[in-house]
Amino acid sequence: MMKEDTTYDRIERSLFKDQEEAARTLSARELEIKRRMMLCVSKKMEEPLVEDAEMVNFLMAGCAGQAERVSKSQAYRDIAMMNRLVGNIQLAAKSWYRYMIVEGAKKAYDVAIKNNDAKGAAACLDKIGKYTRCDKEDDAFDYSQMIPPSFEPSDDVTLVEGLEPVDNVEEKRRQLRAYFKGQAEDAKIMKNEE
Repeated sequence: MMKEDTTYDRIERSLFKDQEEAARTLSARELEIKRRMMLCVSKKMEEPLVEDAEMVNFLMAGCAGQAERVSKSQAYRDIAMMNRLVGNIQLAAKSWYRYMIVEGAKKAYDVAIKNNDAKGAAACLDKIGKYTRCDKEDDAFDYSQMIPPSFEPSDDVTLVEGLEPVDNVEEKRRQLRAYFKGQAEDAKIMKNEE
């Protein structure tokens, strides 16, 4: 017997579907949760350093009027679900700052070139090189750290999720062999005419 999908599983599967298609598989409540999650992700992408407490207030206020208001406990559940769905967005903060530094250095470089300031241009290029890691060798991948999966053979089909054992498997095999042998004899082989 297969376990029932959780709300998270259903929302994850319909995340990139349009509203009509998602409405076929999600309840009204789940559609509202999906909407809140999408609004929270957008807010996190705009402000990567936004604290969870601020996100809770954002959710409790109805996402600035774009969704239904929720309780504090529901807001925390939504944030946990959103973080699980999109992964650790805190890494985006570092990437955002790196992007801002490089963009600022590029603008400063343009100003230095216009002002014939070779020293300033060199300093900007130095910063760009440092923050894009162009001053370092590329890290070689250590293949020795790759550990192949360890499989243990078994004839117990119930170990595979979703499969049920077949009663009297030898009889079923005999029936299938007879069926497919008959199918093969009935098939006609056609030659390509040139």
